[in-house]
Amino acid sequence: MWVPRWAVLGVAALLLFLLGLRIWVPPSWVVQQLDAPDGRRSARLLRTRYVKDSFTIRVRETKFWRTVYYSDPLPDDLRVDLGERLFWTGDSSRLLFRMKNRVVWGYDFQQHRPLTETEIGRTQ
Repeated sequence: MWVPRWAVLGVAALLLFLLGLRIWVPPSWVVQQLDAPDGRRSARLLRTRYVKDSFTIRVRETKFWRTVYYSDPLPDDLRVDLGERLFWTGDSSRLLFRMKNRVVWGYDFQQHRPLTETEIGRTQ
């Protein structure tokens, strides 16, 4: 059976692309999904494993999800519960990430920017 060379090259290119995509996008799983109190936004906390585990926060305001936060790599012991949780402020304007009983990151949706250390300190 004769197969055109362009078909073989196309299939090989597709497989290489999929392999590269698999390497480029690390495996992750959802730790928490939380809707804003006003229902206009959704947030997901993902635990991502590439070389070491880390956290990723993705937000959906329209049809599409966008990544707003990547954490530093976590300690080697993956079984430790760090108490990681997302929570919204009552007016749905800010999303906060709590880990080890303190807020480590926040995002202000009215100003479209991450919160500073002093702003995070006031929320605790």
